[in-house]
Amino acid sequence: MTQLVQICVMAYNLEKEIYNSLTSIIAASDELNIRVFVMVNGCKDQTLKECQRFAEHDRRVIPVDIKLGDKANAWNEFVYNFYQAGAIPVFLDGDLIFEQNAINHIVTHFNNQANVNAVSSFPWAGGRSAKTWRETLLKNHEFTGNLYLLSPVFLTKIKNLNVKLPVGLIGDDSMLGYLSATDVCAGTDLPKERISVCQNAIFYYPRLNWRKYDDIRLYLRRRVRYSMRKYQQNEIVKNLKAHGYKAMPEKAVDAFIQNPTALTLSFNGLNTLFDWIAISKMNQEINKKA
Repeated sequence: MTQLVQICVMAYNLEKEIYNSLTSIIAASDELNIRVFVMVNGCKDQTLKECQRFAEHDRRVIPVDIKLGDKANAWNEFVYNFYQAGAIPVFLDGDLIFEQNAINHIVTHFNNQANVNAVSSFPWAGGRSAKTWRETLLKNHEFTGNLYLLSPVFLTKIKNLNVKLPVGLIGDDSMLGYLSATDVCAGTDLPKERISVCQNAIFYYPRLNWRKYDDIRLYLRRRVRYSMRKYQQNEIVKNLKAHGYKAMPEKAVDAFIQNPTALTLSFNGLNTLFDWIAISKMNQEINKKA
């Protein structure tokens, strides 16, 4: 039997998308020996039932019901409780559709240059910002959280060091990109040597409709989360650079409890409003924990 590929699917309130996404994942895996773990975290809709319905006719799909709605925690759950040593781990978001053989391509790409820590995928060409996104990925070897592969050796190293993503972290992709490029804070930062990009592993992401109220709300929430990610990444990475992987906080908010001055508002053009909302939300979390 060919090497086991474990696919970790992140799913939060995706009852309308998850069935089609799972169908696409199976098709994109070609003849790979796969197990698909759907990390259904904190869902308030019928996502779990849709996953169970799919699993009835494909036993390779394994729904995992997690009460806490947190992507970083779901990542930790998969890595520490479900990942099988030696398997090739592939991570992706459950609201995406994948081009034919996309997952097969990313696995083949890794096997052809298995010295890297991670392999990023490629956004489809039809997105509004896809051209710039693609160019940046190829130029800087950035990390795409939509669909990515981690080296089994690298993931085992993370587990042996007991490094976990902070609960409440916004931007697991940014943090995993940093850990991949630095080989878990090993003293060097080499993204071009440690992160590869597979241009054939193409994913399609849903486009927002500016005529829909729900899509406008989603866009605004996303902008606030981008601001939260910026503050979290800046503070946590600063501590990792200074003290190594042991400085990774258990919860993202812990970094600001130790240094509340990190949440200082400064003029940031049109993003200033979103930064202000993000700081307000994070200060509320700090006050709850105090």
